[in-house]
Amino acid sequence: MNSSTVHLLDLPDEMLIEIFNKLSTVDVLNSIWGVNQRFDRLARDARLTHSLDLTAEQSYDERCSMSDVTLDRLCSHILPQIHDKIKSLFVEPSSMLQILHNSPVLHIFKQITHLEISTIEYYNSRSQIHLNTKIYTRLFSVCQRLTHLKVNGKHLRSYSLLPEYALPLTMCSSSTIIKLEVNVRTIDDCLRLLDGRFNQMKILNVIIESIDTPLLNIDSQYILPNLTGFCLTTRNPTQEYDNVIVPLLRRMEHLETLMLFLLVGNRPEFIDDVHLSEEILIHMPRLEKFIFNITTIDDVVEIDYWLKKDDIEETMIFNDGLPYFQCRIDIFKNGIGRCRLCSIPSIESS
Repeated sequence: MNSSTVHLLDLPDEMLIEIFNKLSTVDVLNSIWGVNQRFDRLARDARLTHSLDLTAEQSYDERCSMSDVTLDRLCSHILPQIHDKIKSLFVEPSSMLQILHNSPVLHIFKQITHLEISTIEYYNSRSQIHLNTKIYTRLFSVCQRLTHLKVNGKHLRSYSLLPEYALPLTMCSSSTIIKLEVNVRTIDDCLRLLDGRFNQMKILNVIIESIDTPLLNIDSQYILPNLTGFCLTTRNPTQEYDNVIVPLLRRMEHLETLMLFLLVGNRPEFIDDVHLSEEILIHMPRLEKFIFNITTIDDVVEIDYWLKKDDIEETMIFNDGLPYFQCRIDIFKNGIGRCRLCSIPSIESS
């Protein structure tokens, strides 16, 4: 039997693009750029370069900046040749700052519509906060067509309690962003995102580290007319559900999609379907989709009570015959009660 060898160059363009799309685009670009005219033409194909990941894998769930050598070559030789094809970027802050100050590739940020910023780290140092301030100041001034922004990492503010160390959200504004996904530290940071600085925003997905009494004086009667989708996740239990979260949700009369993942502590009454219907949903006549996972505990407890599986004296599970939600009430031996109300199928918060 005769055997034959198929060379990579013997494959048709469609098959090569399909193969390249299963690999790291940056690795492919670095490997094929400058080899021959055909590969250079394929490197400019929008099917390959419309979305670029400019990060490197650091661990299972963390990304970091790529090497300076790789980034320099991309910025100097490759990105200037394909900038008009790029619509979406996944980038680490220090790399982004370098790109934002590189004139030949600045066109990328002027035209991209989707941007995901990964592994944001905030330390209590002036140098780090200064770096982040420069990044966001430059970002919002350059990205003229950005419609989707996802900050996938630490908070949009510093952990420091000193005001001069906090990343000033006053610099974050855009008249083009439609969807914003971000982690913030406090409820005040979330309220700032809804104060009109993103006046075209329709969808906000926000994870809040802690919800305490806000410092800002926000008009609870001000309706958010453009917001059609809202997802709120709390990392830590809050005792300000009725004072902060409920009034905020009542401002969202035009919502079509609502997702709530909440831990509510020290509340005398459990949050149930009647409360959700009469206190929140009645204010959202356009709502089409509601996904929730809300746990209430009627006392001030240690953090392990939110997932505690032992020392339970009685458990009740019911849904009042309705197919779309389930309620589980656990009564511990010391009298503390825990209620978990969730939609079915339930989606756990990430």
